[in-house]
Amino acid sequence: MTVYTLTPRPGFERYTIQVGWNPHRTYFATVVDFAWDPVTHHDNPPDTVRIGSVETILDPTEVLLAVEPYADIPADLATTLRADQVAHPVRR
Repeated sequence: MTVYTLTPRPGFERYTIQVGWNPHRTYFATVVDFAWDPVTHHDNPPDTVRIGSVETILDPTEVLLAVEPYADIPADLATTLRADQVAHPVRR
């Protein structure tokens, strides 16, 4: 399994943004605010993105598009993710 933590865009520093390849079947992406407290910040709930945990995603551009509003995407990340898939093929 590979996981890459991305640099948040300005205004989204509160989020942890990750993408990667899970050789069990899919690419995945998450955007989560682990510090959010619903008691003290009830009027400012965070965005949450979680894809690839239930559905199968076999195109890395799909996960990169999901996190693009929140993070700076390195130019070579799609290529790196494809290489991860080749290096760690789907387990059967």
